[in-house]
Amino acid sequence: MPESKIITSESMVDNHDLRNELIARTEVLDKVKKLLLIPEMNCMTIRQVADYYEVDVDTIKRCCQRNRTEIEGDGVVNKTPKIFKEILKGTTCSVKNFEQKNGKLAIQIDDNTRLEIPNRGIKCFSKRAILRIGMLLRDSEIAQEVRTQLLNIVEHTAEEKPELLTQDIDDEEKLQAAIGKAFATGNIMEFATAAQAYTAFQRRHIDRIETSNKLLTAEVLHISDRKMFNRVMRKFASTLHISFGVAFSMLYKQLSYRYGIDLKKRGDRKTPYIQYIKDDEWDKVQKVIVAILEKYNVNVKEFFESCSPTFKEK
Repeated sequence: MPESKIITSESMVDNHDLRNELIARTEVLDKVKKLLLIPEMNCMTIRQVADYYEVDVDTIKRCCQRNRTEIEGDGVVNKTPKIFKEILKGTTCSVKNFEQKNGKLAIQIDDNTRLEIPNRGIKCFSKRAILRIGMLLRDSEIAQEVRTQLLNIVEHTAEEKPELLTQDIDDEEKLQAAIGKAFATGNIMEFATAAQAYTAFQRRHIDRIETSNKLLTAEVLHISDRKMFNRVMRKFASTLHISFGVAFSMLYKQLSYRYGIDLKKRGDRKTPYIQYIKDDEWDKVQKVIVAILEKYNVNVKEFFESCSPTFKEK
C-alpha cells in the first residue's frame, strides 16, 4: 500500500491531482485579497494577476509557460480591443474613458483600474485560472496565503474526504465489503476469515505502538497538561509541515477511527474539542500521535525530547 501523504502548501505546488481537487474553490481568492475583476467580463489581464499576487509580470509569464496546458485549461482567452469595447460599452458599468493610441486601447474603468489592451489582443484569465496560478506560484506571499486557505478547506472536508488524510480508510472499506459479501453468500469460512482480517487491520497500528514503543504514558509526559499538550501539537504540526488546524483534524480523525473517541459528538464547535478528552483517554491521544509520527518516519524519542526537556525514556 503506498504511503499516505501529508497535505501541505508545497505538496499543492507539486501535486496536480490535489490542485484539480480544489480548483473550484475560487471563493478563497477574495478571502485573501480583494479580487478586482474586469466588470462584466469576470476576468483579469496578466498584469492584474501579477498585481494581485504582488509579483512582476515576468513571474506570471514563466508560471504560465511551465504549466501552459493546466492553466489554459481553466480559462485563458485572448481578447482584442474590439471585444473589450463591445462588452464594456454595452453594459451598465461606469467606464470613464476609452483612448486609442500607440497601437493599444487604454481603458480607464475607475480611479484605481486602468487597462491597456494591445491591438493584437491580450490574454485574460478566469477566476479558476487565477486560482490555479496561486496553487503553482512558489515565491508569492499572497499565493502562499491562498494555499493556506485551501488547506483549511481540506481540513473542514476531511470527514467527507478522509482519503486526503489517510489511505487506511480505503483499505478498511474493502475489508468491510469482504465481510458483507461473505455474509450475503452464507459462506461461514469466508466470513470468519474476512472478520479476522478486519480485526487484525484495526489493531495493527496499536499493536505496533504497544509492543515497539514504551515511551508513552501519562505519568511520563503529562501530555494532559494544557501547556504540554499545546507544545506537542505545535511541534507535531511543524514536524509534518501542516497547519495547526489540520494537525488537530488529523488527531480527531484518528482518535475516532482507532478508539471510537468521537470528540465532535461531545461538544459544539465553539469550544475546542480536545477539552472533552476524559482523564483515562490521554494515553490514547498520545498513542495516536506516536502512530502518525511513526507512519511518517519521525523519530518519536527525539520528537518528545524536543517538546519536553525533562522527558526520559522509560
